[in-house]
Amino acid sequence: VYSAAVAKTQKVWTAYLDSIMKVGQMQILRQQITNELNYSCRFDSKHLAAALENLNKAILADIEAHYQNPSLPYPKEDNTLLYEITAYLEAAGIHNPLNKIYITTKRLPYFPTVNFLFLVSQFPKLQYNRNLGIV
Repeated sequence: VYSAAVAKTQKVWTAYLDSIMKVGQMQILRQQITNELNYSCRFDSKHLAAALENLNKAILADIEAHYQNPSLPYPKEDNTLLYEITAYLEAAGIHNPLNKIYITTKRLPYFPTVNFLFLVSQFPKLQYNRNLGIV
């Protein structure tokens, strides 16, 4: 069943592969930039980096405690602390760029199926490297 579906959609995969590769390269660049920012911040100002990390952990612990017990306070919408600390954390490289949502789209009905067929079509091109332990 899969081979027939992949054969029918073979013409689409070259453009789709180019788009997927561009997104992957942008993700790698974002991670590298974040790592460089984090390293520079830790090297140039270790006290600032430690303070930002501790403040971030404290805020996340308070938010998590609120979800465990809703009677505990939660930051109000007009409180700008979360927005301001986000800018500082990103500038210091203390965030995960892969978890950030840059744009939102409508839910595409057959997107998982298309991605599955794309992966099935690309599997024959992959080789396992025993020395590195990666595909």
